[in-house]
Amino acid sequence: LVACGYSQISGIDHDESYAPVVNDVTYRIVILCMMLYGLPAKIVDVETAFLHGDLEGIEIYMDCPLGMNHEPDQCLILNKTIYGLVQAARQFFKKLVTCLISLGFKPGLVDPCLMTKRTKQGMVMIAIYVDDCLFVGNENIIKETIQSIVKWGLNVKIEDDLSDYLCCKIVFNKNKTKAWLGQPQMVRKIADKFGDMVQNLQTYRTPGTPNQGIIRTPKGGVVERVDPADHSLYRTGVG
Repeated sequence: LVACGYSQISGIDHDESYAPVVNDVTYRIVILCMMLYGLPAKIVDVETAFLHGDLEGIEIYMDCPLGMNHEPDQCLILNKTIYGLVQAARQFFKKLVTCLISLGFKPGLVDPCLMTKRTKQGMVMIAIYVDDCLFVGNENIIKETIQSIVKWGLNVKIEDDLSDYLCCKIVFNKNKTKAWLGQPQMVRKIADKFGDMVQNLQTYRTPGTPNQGIIRTPKGGVVERVDPADHSLYRTGVG
């Protein structure tokens, strides 16, 4: 069951909609700290994350789903966010950060998606990427934090193997003193789809099609639309 977020109106049904995510440089620094100080790491994935956000001062109504018994003039009012809402990711982020701050974590001044906590037992760093969180630090504090998050009503899935995070493959040496980060699966995916199209083509230092001019269509002129298949392929390639 999802909401039709495309029908929401900015300024009425939502204000700011983005959810900040950890910077890729911060992510690498956290992994460096893990290797330098020999810290354990866990990936904590919050399940059904977008169902936990609170709607703040906004009433959002939704058509009753098929199969639900209701009168023709009845509809639903949402008490919390739901998948499909434009602001669902942002509201979940605010919920998670509120939970972590209540547990003694502080957001970073440079990167607010890096939460840290220091106690006599040690330190814990949490890198937040929407619902995927990387915990690095004292093992006891990590366990206590996860237990507290569950008490807040968030269901989590825990992975001890830090071999893949945020679509990046991570390969450590035996002593975990060096690491290699890459996206070989993404490279293979691009090569499988576009490899034959660019095989043996000349390369250029600047992007664009050589010798092709872009001119405005004269008034009354016929605009030739791009084939839908080519349009989809182009958007896929750019993405």
